[in-house]
Amino acid sequence: MAQLEKICTFHLDGLYLGIDVNEVHEVLPTQTLTPVPLAHPIVAGLINMRGQIVVAIDFRRFLRRQAPSVDQRQPINVIVRNGTNCMSLLVDDIGDVIEVDSRLFTKPPDTTATETRSLFRGAYQLPSQLLLVFDTLRAIEAIVSQATSRMLQSGHESNPHSDRR
Repeated sequence: MAQLEKICTFHLDGLYLGIDVNEVHEVLPTQTLTPVPLAHPIVAGLINMRGQIVVAIDFRRFLRRQAPSVDQRQPINVIVRNGTNCMSLLVDDIGDVIEVDSRLFTKPPDTTATETRSLFRGAYQLPSQLLLVFDTLRAIEAIVSQATSRMLQSGHESNPHSDRR
């Protein structure tokens, strides 16, 4: 008996990616970004989601992909939730919510970049393309870790009382 998994799909720099639909809070069109001085480069800024401030992540930069071309349309916000925290992943284009047979789920292909392979739970080989399924929890942990390490480094470097010699 087939067990179906619902995946919210999106596109990013030629990749076809997905997130378990239960991990997606909502999808929003382009939002005004408020810059965050001294933030890690993956932090594109902050958005106001009906009074809640949400960190917007430059998902291209996070996955070490090429910057978008100048003429490319503005990114879409895929809002993911980790407990009570929300985070926006800026993607090129949103796809459909699809149902896939969980028996067809495999590990990420060896061609996936080594430095980002652990961010994917696995993949589905669909008739027309490969769908990489994002591991939301692991990625949020990696994003927080990267942003925090940058913040700590910046704080240490700008602290006049630091014990540097």
